[in-house]
Amino acid sequence: MPVTCGVPQGSILALFLVDNYHEVYLWQGWWPQDTETPGSARIRWDADRKCAMETVLRYCREKNERNPQKSYLIHAGLEPLTFTNMFPSWEHREDIAEITEQEAEVCKQIILVEDVLSRLCQSTYPLEELQSRPLPHGVDPLRLEIYLSDDDFEKALEMKREEYEALPGWKQVNLKKAKGLF
Repeated sequence: MPVTCGVPQGSILALFLVDNYHEVYLWQGWWPQDTETPGSARIRWDADRKCAMETVLRYCREKNERNPQKSYLIHAGLEPLTFTNMFPSWEHREDIAEITEQEAEVCKQIILVEDVLSRLCQSTYPLEELQSRPLPHGVDPLRLEIYLSDDDFEKALEMKREEYEALPGWKQVNLKKAKGLF
């Protein structure tokens, strides 16, 4: 079951659900780490990933409500033998593995889909994390203020949310720029 999105030329982005009757895998194609990739493409990719992960978890629940199968996120180039053994011929791509290993969430172990989904669904981050780069996955770089707790919001922007929201858009942008939130 592929899920793909419109992406910059040269990118290989794909999500596939694979069920071997013992486990369910969500295979994720690689995301290029190049500086010319627009932020909006990354936001769309994270939204597609979130949707695919929700679909995988729903699929597992509906398949067996009492004891849903575990579902694992598999990254291109870092596929474990339990995954590659399902295919008669599998070509390991070291170049893709190197690109994938640059991702912050990627490691040598198998990752549960529900763990990655909970990180993508996180709605509040500390001010320092939103002022540093790279931003956490799933965070809209144009709306960093929405991820702040009320205390951090008031500390960073020196006003309450209601006051900020009453400002015209251009004043909001100028204030965010001045406070390192843009």
